[in-house]
Amino acid sequence: MLIKFKKKSYILSLCTAAVFLYAASLYAYEVNIKADSLTYRQDTGVMTSSGNVKLDWLGKIMQADNIEMKIQTKELKADGNVSIKEPGNTIFAESIDYDMEKQAGTMNNTLGYSSAIFFRAEKMIKVSSDTYRIENVKISNCDLDCPHHYAFAKEGLFIVDKKITIYKATYYAGGIPIFYFPKYTKYLDSGEGSKFSYEVEPGYSNDGGIIAKAKLKYKFTDEFDTKLYLDYLGRVGEGIGLEANYYEKDKIKTTLYGYGVKDVLDDSQRWMAKPSYWQKINDLWTVQAHAEFVSDSYFNNTYQQDDWDRVLNKRKSYLSFTRQSSKSTLRMLTELYQIYNPDTDKLQEGSYTKLPQIAYSIYPASTYGAISNFTFNFENQYNYEYEYNGENYNYNYVTSNADYNITKDYKISKRLTLKPTLGLNETFQDSINPEDNSDNFVTRYYGSLNARYRLAWWMDWNLSYESKIRSDANSLSIDGDADDKGFEKNALIFNNYMYLSSNFIVRNYTGYDFRDVENIDYIDWYPLITEITYAPSSKFTAYIKQQQDLNPFRFNSLQLDTKIGQLERVYLNFSAFYYEYRPEEADIVGGIGFWLNSKWRLDYLIRTTCKFRNFYLSGHDQEFKLYRDMHCFNFGTSFRLRESYYELYFKFEMKANVPTLSKKDGTKEIEEEFYPWR
Repeated sequence: MLIKFKKKSYILSLCTAAVFLYAASLYAYEVNIKADSLTYRQDTGVMTSSGNVKLDWLGKIMQADNIEMKIQTKELKADGNVSIKEPGNTIFAESIDYDMEKQAGTMNNTLGYSSAIFFRAEKMIKVSSDTYRIENVKISNCDLDCPHHYAFAKEGLFIVDKKITIYKATYYAGGIPIFYFPKYTKYLDSGEGSKFSYEVEPGYSNDGGIIAKAKLKYKFTDEFDTKLYLDYLGRVGEGIGLEANYYEKDKIKTTLYGYGVKDVLDDSQRWMAKPSYWQKINDLWTVQAHAEFVSDSYFNNTYQQDDWDRVLNKRKSYLSFTRQSSKSTLRMLTELYQIYNPDTDKLQEGSYTKLPQIAYSIYPASTYGAISNFTFNFENQYNYEYEYNGENYNYNYVTSNADYNITKDYKISKRLTLKPTLGLNETFQDSINPEDNSDNFVTRYYGSLNARYRLAWWMDWNLSYESKIRSDANSLSIDGDADDKGFEKNALIFNNYMYLSSNFIVRNYTGYDFRDVENIDYIDWYPLITEITYAPSSKFTAYIKQQQDLNPFRFNSLQLDTKIGQLERVYLNFSAFYYEYRPEEADIVGGIGFWLNSKWRLDYLIRTTCKFRNFYLSGHDQEFKLYRDMHCFNFGTSFRLRESYYELYFKFEMKANVPTLSKKDGTKEIEEEFYPWR
């Protein structure tokens, strides 16, 4: 018996309903089908539909020009503009053979995408509810029929909404084979990113000549990834580096970075290595270590064009153990810090070795409403190249410090709150004089009384008296013979807060020092500082800070920071700094950035000093950046100028996955725009 229907409006007819009731009796789920023409043969149990066919079942939507379905065996065939939409991805195909019961089948000549990942396969064979076996597949972030670049392999696996992996893959750029990978994976979750990516950065500077750098990144597993640095450094020579990272969340994190340069100018092979390690031993203890090894005392990784401080003659290595509980923290550290002076060919003042340093603190605890705090620090430090009386010394320096204070809030009225604090500080230290072996044990008694008064709903006053008294060395009595009579602090501090609106805040603060200090240039009044913050919206903020000396009464300094617009779209930043001791000039920082159109982005930043006489600009640093969206690549150029030094660089890299935003319900959504500098 042949039953035939035409037009979508007839789908709700009694005969069609009978067909779907029969289907529902065989399927444990609902199957909905719509088509321009639908035919069902009862003798064979075959339903044939054509013309804008749409099949909906178990959250999947299949569309095709023609679909033939066997009701009894739950098998279907589709051809002509076939597409299957599942949560998280869409697959297009030339034809499909599918078993709805087993959720398995074969797709021919397919194109799929999820997030910013596109893949094309000659055949896709479904082997489970969320996994396909794929053959002759291309992967790219390029959606063109002939991608600008892609990875190709004869076989792989596609896991719906998670990742696509291919084996024995070759990477092509412009149809030219570039790299080979035993295994290549693209994650469909934009938070994971790609298994493989690269950056190419050629450039030129007036002191280094032509420079070209390449960075290759490869992620072997979710926990382990590597970066390979290949650099041509112009007049310096060639450089190569490797970085390996292993990370398990809340368990272990380790990094090994190494870089070497065949330095033509110095006629030497120079290198550096920086291993870092962190591990959580148990619920309380963690260990952390970092080391820096170099081929020579003054080697550093200055072969980076964004490093304005061209010589970094410092290196630091340390090992620490930390115990952190719900009530306290204990940290034990040993550290080596060295600063090299190339002029004297020695370590300079400020270099030291700590062995050990111990820091212990008890978290604030409340007893009858009073909050107590306790901290303890011990440090054994060996200092290098300390200059005393024209001579250089290496000497050992031991210090320790214990501090305890207690404080409590007293609410006197609805508007007035008093907060007294009392504290005791004990300090032990060696003499800084290398020729003096005496030890100093000093006690400090300190306290404060803070009064907070709400004058109005929009204004608060804070008036605080603070005092700290120092004992004589190795004694508990006050050091009354010192120039400050033992008073390290004896001051009244005033703060005024005005909340003129939710986005307009004014703060004033100053103070008076009651100490009578002899033999030094002593100023009793603190400067009066006024801060104004105005942020009427996320697109405009302004901050002003003005400092006024009260004794003698004179203008001290002025700072202005403003931002208009949004960094991702259009913005204008302007900052100015004026100081009384430089009355003829001001430091200025300005920046602007905007999209010229949907493909081109421009950013400009300048740091300069403005001379008021003749409005002359001097001592300026400038940075100009231009970005071009190249479909599946990012391309940018930057020009930097600092005094007589300048450099020009280009940057070319694969475009990463489109960033996502987390929504309130915990799900993610793709941003409408892509910002390459994130």
